[in-house]
Amino acid sequence: MFGWTLAAALLSGCAESGPPKELHGLWASGPAACDAGLGVRFGGRAVSAHLDGAEQVLLDAPEYELQRRGARVRVKIEYDPPGGRAATPVRGVLVLERGDDGWLTTVSHRLEDLRTGSAQIRIKGDAMAGLFRLRQCGPNAWIEGLRGRETT
Repeated sequence: MFGWTLAAALLSGCAESGPPKELHGLWASGPAACDAGLGVRFGGRAVSAHLDGAEQVLLDAPEYELQRRGARVRVKIEYDPPGGRAATPVRGVLVLERGDDGWLTTVSHRLEDLRTGSAQIRIKGDAMAGLFRLRQCGPNAWIEGLRGRETT
């Protein structure tokens, strides 16, 4: 019995914790970007921007926590800053919410100092906050809410 418990613990520690299913697929800022395959993908190893066939890491080593399910999904993502945690003892915390309209927006973003526990929050001009104003690509994603137009 101890062997099975140890094996299960080791396997669970090795498994990647990927994004919740609510964040799967390509997310973009408009239908043209979706059609061109330009946008953001939430993955187990990184949150990446896909631009002109290239991939750029935005958030490294993300850890996802689904805080709310349903129509208004809320996800907390803790991530390593560029250069990794070894370079600076800082951890990023980004909270995203998908509203009733289908748009994903930033609720909060902060950098936490792992030595002191202090947090840095930008009140104005946080580029990261503006970057995550996205909508999931897919059929009917861009026609919902139009007057007189039903989606199936």
